[in-house]
Amino acid sequence: MLKLSSIKNQVAFVTGGTLGIGLACAARFLSEGARVAILGRNESHGADAISFLKKISADVIYIKGDCTVSEDIDSALHRIDEKWGSLHILVNCAGGFITSPKLDDLSVAEWRKGIEWNLTSKFLTIKAATPYMKKNSYGRIVNISSVAGRGGVVAAPIDYSAAKGAVVVLTQRLAVELAPFGITANVVAPGTTMTPRVSALKHRRMEDVIARIPVGRLGDADEIAHAILYFCTPGAGFTTGSVLDVNGGVWTGA
Repeated sequence: MLKLSSIKNQVAFVTGGTLGIGLACAARFLSEGARVAILGRNESHGADAISFLKKISADVIYIKGDCTVSEDIDSALHRIDEKWGSLHILVNCAGGFITSPKLDDLSVAEWRKGIEWNLTSKFLTIKAATPYMKKNSYGRIVNISSVAGRGGVVAAPIDYSAAKGAVVVLTQRLAVELAPFGITANVVAPGTTMTPRVSALKHRRMEDVIARIPVGRLGDADEIAHAILYFCTPGAGFTTGSVLDVNGGVWTGA
């Protein structure tokens, strides 16, 4: 009988895998017996991540690269194929923002950068990864959106929110196109989660954020990783184009 919940021996590629949700996702996959490649731009973060992850399993590699650069993505996938000869899972965690500008303060350059980081990066990785999945008529793609992109009133930059909303539509369209090849595409939309970026918030602002969450706390990266895992299992083959909101009960209006 097919082990519907097992990803043992499968090969996973996690972008933004050196910190936060991406790192938690990589750790969870390794604990489930998968082989994992993580991609990130910062070599210091990569070294720290590998040191942590190798305590779980030796079947992990760090690849330095930028998800907004096609050549970096192509190189990373080539390395994964050379090492493990297959690709089953792609989780797009890379993204983020630096500032929180309102419309009047948002420059065109900042807008373009936000879209590039949070939307174009996913398009590039998916476009490059799907040929490897099509060879085996199997694949699991999970794109990370956000509560900010789900239609609610969330204090996040306009470019970030717009890109995260577009991630949902992109994924739903891809779900239709990729279904005949045995490839699913789904979205996990986290609420505010305790990551290095969030932990840097000032105490007062943190209190304001938590006050808006019905369960009365921030999310944990491991909880988001647990949600991601379901979409990546063989048993999720009939689940595609779906969005799983993991946000502590925040109503988004989506």
